[in-house]
Amino acid sequence: MGGDTQSEFYDNVLEGNQIKELVKVLLEKSGYLVLPYGYESTLSGLISKLGVKDTKKSRTVRRIKSSPDLLVFDDKRKDLMLVEVKMRKAPEETRILIYSRMISNYKEFWNDSILVIVVPCGNVFYAQRVVELEGKEEYNALLDFEKFENVFTDVREENLSHFKAKALRIMGK
Repeated sequence: MGGDTQSEFYDNVLEGNQIKELVKVLLEKSGYLVLPYGYESTLSGLISKLGVKDTKKSRTVRRIKSSPDLLVFDDKRKDLMLVEVKMRKAPEETRILIYSRMISNYKEFWNDSILVIVVPCGNVFYAQRVVELEGKEEYNALLDFEKFENVFTDVREENLSHFKAKALRIMGK
């Protein structure tokens, strides 16, 4: 990676981590118990090994790399959810790029998980059960996803507004 490309890569990693933490705190503030789950949190030593170009893309590697970010417990409904968080700097909420191979891995290994996308437009926070997603490259959040608060029903509007503003700042809007 060149200097600018490498800096941009690390900036995107930092922004993505901030967004993931923002979603975690929003859910916690709404009364959910939230624990880090994904391999970036629990198996951080593997990140550099699994990201190498010639590392085999075995079923095990694909499963580990696609593991959801958060484990969310809803005490009211006695429900445990796996949640993957993705930030996308989409120009509009009707054109969100998510690689079909990524969705395929989620469907294969984590079909019961929830994908949360955070974009710098529209409602900012969207969520959808992976089982409901089609394997395509571009999504329309208004049609393919639900509003975040429709999936995580204990999230209150005042909290959501506060965290939307924070997410927009992180994404440079």
